[in-house]
Amino acid sequence: MTGQGFYNHVDDPDEFWDDEPLDPRRPHRAPGAAAPPTITTELEASPVVPQRAGQRASEATPAPGRPAGGSSFISMELDGGFLPVRIDFTAGWTTQVAPYEASDELMSAYKAAVSLRLGRLYSAGRLPSPQEISDTAVPDRRTILMVLLETETWEQYTETSSRMIKDAEYEVYGQVEIDDGHPVRMTADRTYIQSIRVLPGWPGSTQPGQLSDEILWCAHQLRSMRPRFEVRGDYSRYTEADLEFHLDRHRDRLIDERAS
Repeated sequence: MTGQGFYNHVDDPDEFWDDEPLDPRRPHRAPGAAAPPTITTELEASPVVPQRAGQRASEATPAPGRPAGGSSFISMELDGGFLPVRIDFTAGWTTQVAPYEASDELMSAYKAAVSLRLGRLYSAGRLPSPQEISDTAVPDRRTILMVLLETETWEQYTETSSRMIKDAEYEVYGQVEIDDGHPVRMTADRTYIQSIRVLPGWPGSTQPGQLSDEILWCAHQLRSMRPRFEVRGDYSRYTEADLEFHLDRHRDRLIDERAS
């Protein structure tokens, strides 16, 4: 046999193959006689969903109707990343809520919405996966392998692997500006909103429509800033063992390229 290549000493010592990057469009069988390399270090960390913004999951069983501890004037609907996509105000908001109470009422409504969503997830009688709980959870192992296989440099590989498990703090502002400042501010981490601040003296704090627009704008900004990991190729024909085997070779290749 001519040409440069490599002998596959795992399955068949007489089988000749080329050492080329994994093509997700081609079927492939992982070596069956040898255990594939495993990813260690930080990627082995178990994803933990924080509980700071709402009740603990074991306690998140809301009573019928509005969850206990929520706002009497606001209700929120959250997306899969615990960010509001809809805010409803009662008629009493403009007459019964003082401007300085807006921040507390919004956070109370948010915590109640978190509690309600967690309660629904855990009411199925089984433990939901971190990815079912939150869109921004650490990806499952198969997704980690596929995403890292699509990195093109060692720097991109290390940055991506770090972003997969690293939490972050975000601060965003509404669209309205007053005296070079923003009357609505929101802070969050990778999973939950941590604070909603509304300037008491802002006239819009008593206007449900304007206040809702500002909160949803902030949520949109947070959504765009949080990390998302999407797989471009089709790896459906590959087992997790296949992906681990090829990722080990891919990582070594990136290290060699960086050193050359």
